[in-house]
Amino acid sequence: MLWLGILWLALIYILPLHAGVALGGSHAPGTVDSLQLFPLRIKLKGGELAEAERGMMPVPMKRSEPQSAIIEVEVYRFRTTGHIEARRPPIFILHGGPSFQGLERPLKRPGYYEKHIQPYTDIADVVVVSQRGIGSSNPNTKCRGPETLPINAGYPAKVQAVREASKRCKAHWEGEGYDLSGFTVIEAAGDVNDVRKALGYDRIMMVGHSFGSHWGMAVLRYHPAIVARAVLAGLEGPDHTYDMPSEVFNALKRMAAAAETASDLNGYIPAGGLIQAFETVIGRAEKAPVVADGVRFDAAAVRDLALGYTRRVYSRQDVSTWPTDILALYAGDFSKAARIRQHRHRRRSSHFPTASFFMLDCGSGISASRQAQLRSDPAVAVVGPIGWFYQATCPIWGSDLGEAFRQNFETIVPTVLVHGTWDVSTPYENVLELAPFFTNAKLITVHGGSHDAYREALEASDGFRQALTAFLKTGSMSDLPDEIRLPPIEWVIPKDKPQATP
Repeated sequence: MLWLGILWLALIYILPLHAGVALGGSHAPGTVDSLQLFPLRIKLKGGELAEAERGMMPVPMKRSEPQSAIIEVEVYRFRTTGHIEARRPPIFILHGGPSFQGLERPLKRPGYYEKHIQPYTDIADVVVVSQRGIGSSNPNTKCRGPETLPINAGYPAKVQAVREASKRCKAHWEGEGYDLSGFTVIEAAGDVNDVRKALGYDRIMMVGHSFGSHWGMAVLRYHPAIVARAVLAGLEGPDHTYDMPSEVFNALKRMAAAAETASDLNGYIPAGGLIQAFETVIGRAEKAPVVADGVRFDAAAVRDLALGYTRRVYSRQDVSTWPTDILALYAGDFSKAARIRQHRHRRRSSHFPTASFFMLDCGSGISASRQAQLRSDPAVAVVGPIGWFYQATCPIWGSDLGEAFRQNFETIVPTVLVHGTWDVSTPYENVLELAPFFTNAKLITVHGGSHDAYREALEASDGFRQALTAFLKTGSMSDLPDEIRLPPIEWVIPKDKPQATP
């Protein structure tokens, strides 16, 4: 769930950090020193340079322990250029995942600063706080992935493999002396507060997307007085780490309905529609699995394709291919699905999450009532056990924050909530559940918006962009819309009008 874009880094002047904060992974107990930022220059597309600052913030691994070891969280600050803007609370950007790798690589890609940072620096200072234990923070709690399994291995083998990899990773970092119970979203919220204090700001604004919204809600819960206002998108509430299959299925149904009424797909959709076509493919695979280029697709493997061949319909560009991909399966053509499965299989081991990912996500966990609902959810018959990875690995990490943490809470902080109706990563039902608890908020429904609905809406609607800017500048919600309808999607058209195989 991350922006991996970003511009040319011309000159980075990062001096050695001050005494007491080592860069080599030291985590001995010590004093938390002040944040020191060092100059950073970014080359823009036009050749000019933008000024920024970068540094490492030493924070306690576990604030409840007075003699806690110290870890480091990377921080970027981008200064606003206006005098009025400089008096506003800064905008803290909280990224998703949890897998944020920092800004060093993104800032080497032309245009990222202008697109993702500069619009905010026109309003106020911008601060990006990295996630503890991940990416450019210190330590980066990388895990070695599971041993490569045969490409046609089923769920039992996959579950065993990821469990063993999790056990190895946990043992490794505990063996290095790290108390992993400190790598929780509550402590990450404390990091935001510590950075705020170190930079001398009384209050902040927050923009958080996906896990960043989950992180932002932890800030609202545990440090409410420091937040002037917030924008949260693709919301993941306290009890939303595990997606509900039926809610993901609802997003697919909305996507299917749009495709079925699109004139450019007229004549391609079989009677009964796309969902029924996909259910037909599952039924055929239950009777006789399909083998394409050595890849076996039984019913479980077919269900893995419900969210797209890569298992994640993240953006509208991804959505544009979804009907054609479903129609190919309905016609018996699994060649593209097999190619993508082979590619994912080759890279799977190198993309295993970090220990901090597990502690952050597994720590938030799932309530007993939601767990019972998930286990009996009938949509699993279509979209498969989408929470299997958490179910397999989270019990190993022992990081659960408890039922009280997962209870929704009220906040009076002025907040704009933005959510897309086609979001399969954080389903739209999330925000419908959460909105009543934001007592001073504006919910904006982005019809046809994916998990990236916030960006999609900003690009599609000048009115929304101007109203959001006014909200961040003044707190005014008067011009914010209740809903945004994105332009019709440009669907990828099948080469032929497919016919179902018997």
